[in-house]
Amino acid sequence: MPSDVYYIETKNDEPIDVIGSKLGKLIDASGILNFIKKDEFSGIKLHFGEEGNTGHVKPLWVREVVKKLNARTKNVFATDSNVLYKSSRRTNSVDHMKLAYEHGFDFEAIGAPLIIADGLFGKNFTEIPINKKHLSKVKIASEIASCDSLIVLSHVTAHMQTGLAGAIKNVGMGCAARRGKYEQHSGAVPDIDLSFCVGCGLCSQDCPASCIEMKKERPVLHKDSCIGCGECAVVCRTKAISIKWSETLENLQEKMVEYACGVTKALSGRIAYINFVLNVTKNCDCMAQDEPRIADDIGILASYDPVSLDKSSADLLNASCRGDVLRKTYKEIDWTSQLRYAEEAGLGAMDYNLKKVEYV
Repeated sequence: MPSDVYYIETKNDEPIDVIGSKLGKLIDASGILNFIKKDEFSGIKLHFGEEGNTGHVKPLWVREVVKKLNARTKNVFATDSNVLYKSSRRTNSVDHMKLAYEHGFDFEAIGAPLIIADGLFGKNFTEIPINKKHLSKVKIASEIASCDSLIVLSHVTAHMQTGLAGAIKNVGMGCAARRGKYEQHSGAVPDIDLSFCVGCGLCSQDCPASCIEMKKERPVLHKDSCIGCGECAVVCRTKAISIKWSETLENLQEKMVEYACGVTKALSGRIAYINFVLNVTKNCDCMAQDEPRIADDIGILASYDPVSLDKSSADLLNASCRGDVLRKTYKEIDWTSQLRYAEEAGLGAMDYNLKKVEYV
């Protein structure tokens, strides 16, 4: 059965306060937050932007969502999880929150506190059984799995690994703890560069397969018993351990979908999704730079169905470009595979009813 997707238009370079007003109109007209109950703990999942990036969802727009949520519950917080790549300031919660504050996501600006959902070093997760094609259980950032409800704000872009980055990626990759992100990207054993090792032994202590042995204050990996979970790379504080990502792009998209299914299960489906199809760039907000648009601004869309939401967002985007701009941007990536698999996995429906909201 088709899902309802609500849509309000925006134009290139509209003032951010006008876009904020349109967002408020969309929320009211769609009733997208009507499921929120009094005094429940409601998280707002977003991306605070990598250092040097300005394409991310703006603090003023988050404030609009917080204001609407506060009419229903005072227990509102903004959240994200730590990332894998070591060049980022978002690999630990201290630097992650500092960067978020630098980008304007402080309490005074958005009206809600920030919580990095997977702990100081990305080790805190809740395992959710899903029994899907690739994974039997997934590792969801603990504070997201503990929410009563979740509002997912996604900046839609193209993406170098998934073709399309929207609600599904924001939930599937963005709500995973660091170990879960490794699980989606790789099944390979780690490499240990002893020139960076300080002999702390954290990798050995935290290895769930007990396959790292400390000898003369240096780690020795027993590869035959390694399960490829990536936990050692997560806990290593000196960048001595790395994992070579080996998943095919299609498998990565499917694992990402399975993680999104895990988040949905953990929250009993109490999730609303809002996509910002504005300043659509070649890469996502993890890039530490500004990038030019690959399309004109489209608008803001809202739905309870992430599959319908991402499909309608991409359809509107491609229609405005008179062709598949996502496939043109990354010719080797079939971005539709994540949508097909998401529908097969029961995450949502590709069919949708688009309901336009007028801004007067």
